Amino acid sequence: MSFGYRIRWKWIVAAAFLSEVAILAIFFLLLLAAKLAGVPLLARPMSTLDYVDALVSSFGIVFLFALWVGKRVESTFVLHGALIGVIATLLFTGMWIATTPSWVQPVPYLIAHALKIAGGVCGGMLANQRKQGRIAVG
Repeated sequence: MSFGYRIRWKWIVAAAFLSEVAILAIFFLLLLAAKLAGVPLLARPMSTLDYVDALVSSFGIVFLFALWVGKRVESTFVLHGALIGVIATLLFTGMWIATTPSWVQPVPYLIAHALKIAGGVCGGMLANQRKQGRIAVG
C-alpha cells in the first residue's frame, strides 16, 4: 500500500538527535552561568531552573528543527515534526535509563516530552504553511 509520500527517516533522526544535543547544551550553559555567578545550586539537575529549561527548550528547539526538516521534505510536514518529537523523547528516555538507577522520570520531564511532540507538530504546521506560500519566508 502506497500513500504517495515518503517519510525522511534520516532527517527525522538527525533533527531529533541534534535537538537533544541542543537542549542538553543549553542546560550545561545555564549550569556554567550559574556557577560563574556564584550560585551553582540554582542550575543543578532536577532543580527549578532545570525544569523550566527542559519545558521551554523542549518545545522551542524541536520546533526549530521541525522547521529545518520542513525545508527538506515535500509533504507530511506535521508527521515529520511529530516524529522528530517522538524520536527525541525516545533518545532522552534511553539516556535516562542508561544513566540513572530509576526508570521513573520526574513529571516536568514527562511534560517536556509532550512539549517536544507539540513543538514538532507546530513546526511542521508552520513549515506546511510556508511551503504553501501562506507565510512569507523572511
